[in-house]
Amino acid sequence: MVDPSRLLVLLALREQGSVTRAAEQLRRTPPAVSQQLARLENEVGAQLVERHAHGVRLTPLGTRLAEQAERIAAALDDATADAARFRDEHRNRLRLGAFPTAGLALLPETLAALRHRHPGAELSVVDLGPAEGIDRVAAHQLDLALVGEYDEALDVPPGVRLVHLLDDPVHAVLPSDHPLAERVEPRLHDFRDDTWACAPRSLPNRRQLEAAARAEGFTPKVAFEFESYAVAEAVVSAGVAVSFIPRLAIGEAAGTVHRPLASGLHRRIHAAVPNSTRHAPLTDVFQQLLHDICADLGRRT
Repeated sequence: MVDPSRLLVLLALREQGSVTRAAEQLRRTPPAVSQQLARLENEVGAQLVERHAHGVRLTPLGTRLAEQAERIAAALDDATADAARFRDEHRNRLRLGAFPTAGLALLPETLAALRHRHPGAELSVVDLGPAEGIDRVAAHQLDLALVGEYDEALDVPPGVRLVHLLDDPVHAVLPSDHPLAERVEPRLHDFRDDTWACAPRSLPNRRQLEAAARAEGFTPKVAFEFESYAVAEAVVSAGVAVSFIPRLAIGEAAGTVHRPLASGLHRRIHAAVPNSTRHAPLTDVFQQLLHDICADLGRRT
């Protein structure tokens, strides 16, 4: 197969009429141009250029191949122009994903700050879980995804890296008349006799709680199972259960109080981003804004 880059050398020789001027056009040295020409002639098995006193001229076969090279050069120019247009069109594009808590607690302030800095930003957000967010970043369908991680490490492919943003502490959410409502930092063991409202066993937050309970010598009595923290908190407000919810997900329902646990259980929040330097320009800006906002949240919680 003929090397297309060597055909472009042949085209430069036709246009310039000398090895020296062709080398200047291609930004190469004359010996490099002569070497590429020799390799091309070897590939096709025929002489392509004739030398004369004032430079070079192409043989009939060289002329035909130079015509092919013209089409290659035009196609490369079109591809370069298309790439430039794409970069210009998507320079201000930022495609985001977030799990529900992050969507409520982190995105509004961060999006507002980004819009203030870049009024022309083209933003989009989808609601999804950690695994799907990471997969979409890996597939270049998202520029950044906010993901939550409990004690079970997330599966991160080579094309993605996790940037830690915040440790979100798990709080006990209690009816306001609960005997432990005034306790500053209750232990998980203090709730051994309570009825719990928790996530299903299929979810990592439930598994984290049950493992911590076993470590403290008891098995929790779970009567209410909900994936939604808001629904679990509503059940607590009815006075029939206690729940354990990351701080950022607590909605301050009437008739409830929340207290940090002495065990230090928490959920880690990360930004999943492409593991390369080639990514949407606004990704770094948004990531820094997230860092600033999460640092402020960490000081307040």
